[in-house]
Amino acid sequence: MRPESYSTPSGILVERTFSKVPYEKGLRDLLRRLDTQRGIYLSSGYEYPERYSRWDVAAVAPPLEIVAADREITLRPLNARGEVLNRLLEPVLRPHPHWESFELLNGAIRGTLKPLPELFPEEQRSKQPSAFSLLRALMAEFHHPLAARLALVGAFGYDLLFRFDPIHLKLPRSGAKDLHLFLCDDIYFMDRKKEHIERYRFDFTRGDDSTRELKRSAGRVKASKKKSPAAGIASDHTPAEYMAKVETVREGMRRGDYYEVILRQTHDYAGTRPVLRSTEDGKTFVAGGTRHMTANDIPPPSAAAPTNDAKTPKP
Repeated sequence: MRPESYSTPSGILVERTFSKVPYEKGLRDLLRRLDTQRGIYLSSGYEYPERYSRWDVAAVAPPLEIVAADREITLRPLNARGEVLNRLLEPVLRPHPHWESFELLNGAIRGTLKPLPELFPEEQRSKQPSAFSLLRALMAEFHHPLAARLALVGAFGYDLLFRFDPIHLKLPRSGAKDLHLFLCDDIYFMDRKKEHIERYRFDFTRGDDSTRELKRSAGRVKASKKKSPAAGIASDHTPAEYMAKVETVREGMRRGDYYEVILRQTHDYAGTRPVLRSTEDGKTFVAGGTRHMTANDIPPPSAAAPTNDAKTPKP
């Protein structure tokens, strides 16, 4: 089908090509590629207006990834198309007033946000320097009805909270990401109820810079070299350590120190690495990643009285 196009405020020509994929073919090939390539697969069989949809959404070989951690934001190209995109986006993003520093170096855009001020009006809280400053700039640049299927997809981390509240940290936060997103310029939408699959491909051009003739290539993601334990699940807490934290929280709640606490522990799979697979009727499931339970994985019963036995003094 002939591409449709529009121009952004900075003069980027965006071309969208729409095509249909035979429903019988499904998206199984994309699932297999996701074992070794970057991409996304979102699946939902539930329909609820304005909240859930029955679409399966998939994309492989994104040209660009956006990673934010603390005040640092990186737009890293994942192929030649991503390098072109960064050259197109550099004059769009550089003038933003929330940057403390900004550079385009070796194909990647790297920026440092200004520190969060100590005081600001409550109604300006969500407009302080954060990764959302970048996302708002991108949305304003590409906003158009034809861009409805152009997607930034990924994960948002809990540490985003620190971009909106000037909290003085006491513990190190190394390795924690605020967000990690892929720009998906070749994306599939499968509707199981209507039994059809739509594919949307996007190209970007300004002057001599264009993605039109560039291949949508993807590097192979290297498997983790981290060794799994011979049996059981490796955790960053022993059962006794975790239960001790639970008891600390329960005692603090009895005193009224806090209303809600979410305790966190990390478990690693032993056995094979989980992979996505699909059945003949298109349903998606996780294969592999076998968890081998041992007696050490089950914490011992607590000797403390259960929470509901605690007496609440009458006012």
